[in-house]
Amino acid sequence: MLLSNLSIESDFSYLISNHSWSFKEIKRSETNYITHGYHRYPAKFIPQIVNKLILNYTSTGDTVFDPFGGCGTTLVEAKTLGRKSIGFDINPVAKLITETKITPLNPNLLEKYFIKFSINLENSIKHDSTLIHSERINYWFEPPVIRELDNIYLTINEIKNYRVRRFYLCAFSHILKNCSRWLMKSIKPQIDPNKIHPNVESTFRRHINQMMSKNKEFYELLKSKGNLNTSAKMKLSDSTKRFPLQDNSVDLIVTSPPYVTSYEYADLHQLILLWLGDDPQRYPRWYKYTQEYQAFREKFIGTKVADNKDSKFLSFIAHKIVSQLPNNRKYAKSVARYFSDMQKALSEMYRVLKHGKKICVIIGNTTLAGTYIRNAEVAAEQMENQGFILKDVIKREVSNKMITPWRDKVNGRFTNLKSSQKMRVYEHEYILIAEKPKNLSN
Repeated sequence: MLLSNLSIESDFSYLISNHSWSFKEIKRSETNYITHGYHRYPAKFIPQIVNKLILNYTSTGDTVFDPFGGCGTTLVEAKTLGRKSIGFDINPVAKLITETKITPLNPNLLEKYFIKFSINLENSIKHDSTLIHSERINYWFEPPVIRELDNIYLTINEIKNYRVRRFYLCAFSHILKNCSRWLMKSIKPQIDPNKIHPNVESTFRRHINQMMSKNKEFYELLKSKGNLNTSAKMKLSDSTKRFPLQDNSVDLIVTSPPYVTSYEYADLHQLILLWLGDDPQRYPRWYKYTQEYQAFREKFIGTKVADNKDSKFLSFIAHKIVSQLPNNRKYAKSVARYFSDMQKALSEMYRVLKHGKKICVIIGNTTLAGTYIRNAEVAAEQMENQGFILKDVIKREVSNKMITPWRDKVNGRFTNLKSSQKMRVYEHEYILIAEKPKNLSN
C-alpha cells in the first residue's frame, strides 16, 4: 500500500496486516537454520524477511548494507544469496557473534579441533593461572561455576587458529547466561534466587556440537551455490557518526534499528563483556569497555541513560511524541536523543545508497510512560524529509514466539501472560521501503 506524502499519520492508521510477510507458519527451528541459532539475541528479525527483501531488490554480486548489524542476520542471508555485505554495530559482542556466523569453517577442520579441545579440557586441571575476576562476575556466578567456566575459557585460548578460537568464544558467550544466576526468562539483568545451575561442561559441549552441525549446513549450502568466498564484513562502528563508506556505494540497505528504550544492549550482553574484560592481556579493548562501562552504555541508540544533545529530528511526529512524555523523568530526553540519532543515521544511509536503489527499515512501535511511541511513523517522516521516496509500507504481525509480547501497565517492564497488569506490545511491526531518487544528471 503506497502512502500519501501529505499525511503519514493518517495513512498509517488505515494499514492492514499483510499476511504474506508475517511468516506465521515458520517454526522457530526454521528461523534458526544454518548459523542463525549460534547465539541468543533480543528482538532479532527473522531471516525469511531479509531473504525476501534481498531477492526482491538486488542481483547476484550486489552489496547489501546493514548499519545496525546486530547479530548478523542480514549478512548471513546476503552471503547465502551470493550478495556481498557490510554490517556495522557499536556493540563488540554483536561483532563477535556476527563474524562467527558469517565465517564458514571446514567441518573436517572443526572435528579435528574438537578432539584436541576435548583432550586439553580433560587436562585443564593443569592450568596454573586463573583469572582474577571482577565483583560483577562474582555477583553473577557461583564460585564453583566460575572455576569450571575458567577451565573452558583457558582451554579455548590455547586454540591457535583464530577463526576456530572465535567460534568457541561465541559458544562460550552463549552459555554464560545459562550458567549464571541470571533469570533465564528475563532479557533484563535479574537474579533468579532459585535457579539450579546446569552442568557447565556438558552445557558447553552440547552447544558446540549444535554449532558444529549448523556450521556444516552453512558450509555445504554455500559450497553448493559457489558462495563460500562471497565477501561479508562486520565493522565496529557508531552509526550516528559518518559511515566509513563512499557515497553511492551500496545497492540495498536492510536494517532493523533498536527500539527506543526497550533493550539495554550493553547490559544484556555484559556477561561476555565482563569475562573478557577480566583478561586485559589477551583482550585489552574489552577491558577498556568494562573500565568505562557507563560511557560505553551511553553510546547505544535507544538507551535510557542517554541525554539529548541535539533536538533536530526532521520530524513533526517526533516532536509531538516527545512533548507528550513527562518532563520530570529522563524519558523525554532519551526519546529525543533516540529520534535525533536515528535522523543522523538515516542521513548517512541516504549518502551511501546508490541512486535508484532501495532502503528497507524494519521497525516497530512501543509504549513508554503511558505514551505510544510511533517509531515507524517517525522513521517514515524522517526518511521522506531526508530525500527518500517512500514506495511502500508493509504492516506485519509479530509472532509471540519471536519476541516477548507482554509489558506491565504500571512500570513498563516485560512480564508474562499470567500478570494481571499485562498489556500486549509488539503485536505488529512495519517494513518501510523507500528509494533514493535516480540521478537525472547521468
